[in-house]
Amino acid sequence: MAKILVVDDEKMICEEFSALLQEEGHEVDTALRGAEAIQKVQQSRYDLIFLDVLMPRMEGREVFEKIKTVSEVPIAIMSGYMPKSKEKEVLALGAVACLRKPLDIARVKNLVNSIGKQQK
Repeated sequence: MAKILVVDDEKMICEEFSALLQEEGHEVDTALRGAEAIQKVQQSRYDLIFLDVLMPRMEGREVFEKIKTVSEVPIAIMSGYMPKSKEKEVLALGAVACLRKPLDIARVKNLVNSIGKQQK
């Protein structure tokens, strides 16, 4: 199964998302801030990261760019609001997906499974 990092400034989202992924048999870490996420990526190897766009102190795009300087881990962007133009911009940066909140659980599972198959 996959080792996944969930990055969101809302603790409840991290906890619920983590529980869902753990039920599927995945190992999950969480980070409530961008700096914490970058530190975790530098210390551990992940198969996939789910990253919120709107966070205090360091927005998701900055976190994304910093992670990409130290790791090639696939990153899926999450947001409660993302216009099509912003979605295209994020995908052009190299995100593997843009997910709208509330998250479509079936899409999340499919994304995790497809990343897992690519890793094998």
